Amino acid sequence: MTDWDALLRDELAPMVPYAPGLRASEVRERCGCDTIHKLSSNESPYGPVAEAQSAMRAVLPHLNVYSDGSARALRRRLGEHLNVEERHIVVGNGSNELLRIIAQCVLRPGDECVFAWPSFVVYPMVTQLMGATSVKVPLAPGQVHDLDAMAAAITDKTRLIFLCNPNNPTGTIYTREAFEKFLAAVPEDVLLIIDEAYFEYVTCGTFPNGLDYFDGQRALGVLRTFSKIYSLAGARVGYGVLPEPLIAAVSKVREPFNVNSVAQIGAYYSLDATEEVIRRASVNSAQRESLYHCFDRLHIEYARSETNFIYVLTQKPVEVFNALLSHGVIVRDFGTAPALRVGIGTPADTEATIVAFEAVSAQLGGI
Repeated sequence: MTDWDALLRDELAPMVPYAPGLRASEVRERCGCDTIHKLSSNESPYGPVAEAQSAMRAVLPHLNVYSDGSARALRRRLGEHLNVEERHIVVGNGSNELLRIIAQCVLRPGDECVFAWPSFVVYPMVTQLMGATSVKVPLAPGQVHDLDAMAAAITDKTRLIFLCNPNNPTGTIYTREAFEKFLAAVPEDVLLIIDEAYFEYVTCGTFPNGLDYFDGQRALGVLRTFSKIYSLAGARVGYGVLPEPLIAAVSKVREPFNVNSVAQIGAYYSLDATEEVIRRASVNSAQRESLYHCFDRLHIEYARSETNFIYVLTQKPVEVFNALLSHGVIVRDFGTAPALRVGIGTPADTEATIVAFEAVSAQLGGI
């Protein structure tokens, strides 16, 4: 009989597979609700922009041909859109793939990777996978990055730092002033990756755009995605702006043809929809404010968000999660951790969320 413990890598033993949120069909069957509001995965409530949909349909008859392995057209278009040289851009099967590949290129057993916690669950996963050590720095009051504590956590073993801005799952940001102080404290031989998956939703004037600090020389890179405001989560396409030596290393490790033709052309034409992106961000902000008013009225504690979700603090996470399900509202739970992540959808989703929280608060005597 095969000894799987001996065959499989030791690093995999403590790892837990990523668990996606409940599907609408599961909740419909479980709770008997006809209308389900799936607000657990930070997805856009809208489909891809019209230009992208037309382009993606047009490419379907040509899927017998491999995609452009270098994503040249999309990289060129991104360079124009971002005012960044094409040679500094790499495209991935979602920015998740780029997080893993970057860790694979940089981390060795015994190295340390520093990131805030709670933050994006993929950071500890890719760190463990490479046999490195996760250094989790607790968030400061307000559920924000404690950049001073993160700077203090850097040692001679630190090789990689992940900054999630805005942060997932809290939706909070660190400011330009705090970031510049932190950046000055990061050694030049430590790679700093700024994960800006929710960049397009940000409205705060003190937010530091990671690309403003990219010079192509320093060990600093910025990752973004088309999964969120551009509504291409199911297509899996993201990108990184990285120094050329890191681009070269990533290119050695990534799979050939890693981003399919439908995703590439959808992303390409999504960049033409500037007005629609602005409209979506504006609608999201309005719905976010409506939820704030509801939470304030119900005396529910939450973190101020710059994203399409809100981090709600509760001492009854399991009870609240299940009670919301009974009203057809799916949010993201974190087991027994004292918080839930509530996605922001359409105005109809927001109305249903408010009604559900009102009912659950009354039912449980508070959230």
